[in-house]
Amino acid sequence: MNFREIDLPSRVVLKPGIIGQLHDVLADLGYDRPAYIVDKYTEEHFLPEGGEACRAPEATISVAESAASCVGDADVVVGIGGGKNIDIAKYVGWKRGIPVVSVPTIPSHDGLASPMISLSDSGKPYSQYFRPPHYVLVDPDVLCSAPDRFVQAGFGDVIGKYTSVYDWWIAHVDRGEYFGRYSASLAYLTFRHVVRARRQIARKTPEGINVLMEALVTNGIVMGIQHSSRPASGSEHLISHALDYLRGKKWMHGLQVGVGTIVAAYFQGRDWERIRKFLEGVGAPTTAEGLGISDEMMVRAVAIAKTLRDRYTILHRLDVDEHLARQALRATEVI
Repeated sequence: MNFREIDLPSRVVLKPGIIGQLHDVLADLGYDRPAYIVDKYTEEHFLPEGGEACRAPEATISVAESAASCVGDADVVVGIGGGKNIDIAKYVGWKRGIPVVSVPTIPSHDGLASPMISLSDSGKPYSQYFRPPHYVLVDPDVLCSAPDRFVQAGFGDVIGKYTSVYDWWIAHVDRGEYFGRYSASLAYLTFRHVVRARRQIARKTPEGINVLMEALVTNGIVMGIQHSSRPASGSEHLISHALDYLRGKKWMHGLQVGVGTIVAAYFQGRDWERIRKFLEGVGAPTTAEGLGISDEMMVRAVAIAKTLRDRYTILHRLDVDEHLARQALRATEVI
């Protein structure tokens, strides 16, 4: 049997009020020199008094490198906020060889407990396997008060597992790529759970947010099991990356993934109308206009998505070009 290592967080804690006690919690965990990765909002609202703050204005490699220089002699790096801050904290932890603590303030992405980082490098998407956060500290009260669009984004990111798992199977059939049935089943199960809880998620009830957070954390664990984002990221994520590339910056990842899932499901010959209905049910966008982009940018994104990463999906099997992209986007009423 070949040697295999599974990377998982040591502990995930869901506790109301934990962010307000963050300095004491870190001290109890044995850390007395924390450095915090924050943006302007999280610095103003969640940074412990006297905490050493390193600003993360953009999700880029250059910002992550600057943050690695900013943390000084910290014995732990704490990412407070959304995907950008937590990904940069993971990068800094790897670069400086110190533990990482993930403190999400919005339930918008599945990177909060994953070993993956997603940044941009010279305008192009950059995804890399590092290690998962050592601890994930979740304050349900804070997440229940998050703006609707961040909850919708988290829902959209999980909805994407409907097509990502299928893309993985396609790669197995067409190219003989390893397909981990256990990891695939776990990822798909998160899709089923958030769909069942979509009304509670839309209302941001504690039960709904708990289901969404469990799904996001589970997908991070799945990536740790696989040492790859393969189970959780397929053609729908490639479309989101293409939109970021064309926009020239990272936008609301989960909202873009949700729309990308509609298109990917269409190409896969599956029930894209059901996916659109689920997204509409939580108020998430289902059109290019809803994403704040032109129809032509949407067409271009779908057409170039397959070129942005060496990951075989339905876009590669069909060799999707602008003609097929426009056809799919019109059929699904995304444009």
